[in-house]
Amino acid sequence: MNPRIPLFLCGDAHRGDDGAALRVVRLLAPGVRRHADIVVAGQLDASMLLGVPDGVPCVIVDAVAGVAPGAIVARPLPELAALGRKRAGTGRRAKSRSSHELPLEQALALAEELRQHPIDGWFLGIGIADCELGDTLSPAVVAALPALAARLAAILDELGHPEEALPC
Repeated sequence: MNPRIPLFLCGDAHRGDDGAALRVVRLLAPGVRRHADIVVAGQLDASMLLGVPDGVPCVIVDAVAGVAPGAIVARPLPELAALGRKRAGTGRRAKSRSSHELPLEQALALAEELRQHPIDGWFLGIGIADCELGDTLSPAVVAALPALAARLAAILDELGHPEEALPC
């Protein structure tokens, strides 16, 4: 039996589109959710990733600024961690007040360094229109949630059944 896939849901349900990850999980079929170990992460930090067992991939779902609202972004976690290491090596770093507020790619790179091995899995994001206080999602994000849920289900299925190796 394959272990359950850690599924980190990032965001704040009371900040508009920032709560998209917390909503998308409701659209997953119970059989798909059964393969996931759901962690409501809020702001993901490196310490949360230290508990991911060796050899077990994880999935991180979050809202993404800087892409079109409703656009879906999927990237392998090792690729993002490499970007974080590159940025750290050049001294380019986003402003943050503590290690608990590192950008995702730098949190991944730090977690990998502390674990001394890579974190496998996927990042799945959705472009946002706003993160104003309130629990209403923008129309673009609402319209894209079913597609985000389908992509998340496919990723969880692939990671939960690696012997079948379906392309994502």
